[in-house]
Amino acid sequence: MPRNPGITDEAIIRMYKSGKSFKDMIPIIGLSDRAIRNVLYKHGITMNRKQFSGQLRKNKVNEDFFKVWTQKMSWVLGLLVTDGHIHNKYHSIYL
Repeated sequence: MPRNPGITDEAIIRMYKSGKSFKDMIPIIGLSDRAIRNVLYKHGITMNRKQFSGQLRKNKVNEDFFKVWTQKMSWVLGLLVTDGHIHNKYHSIYL
């Protein structure tokens, strides 16, 4: 899906920072939501999770879980290494 003429990275960033949702931005920009996210990541724009999907997360997620070495972290890593894997396409853990 090619980008619509005249739409720059800066224009995408302005739209995102103004509060437009990805759903509203897609027809204006002509890119998929993933491509829009890639532009924002490329320029180091912090993503707003609520704005990202249009909804709050359904489950609480500790995004800092693996930043500090703990017994719980060791257990989870051991479980994944010995019995399971993470599937990137769906961000799921299979055991």
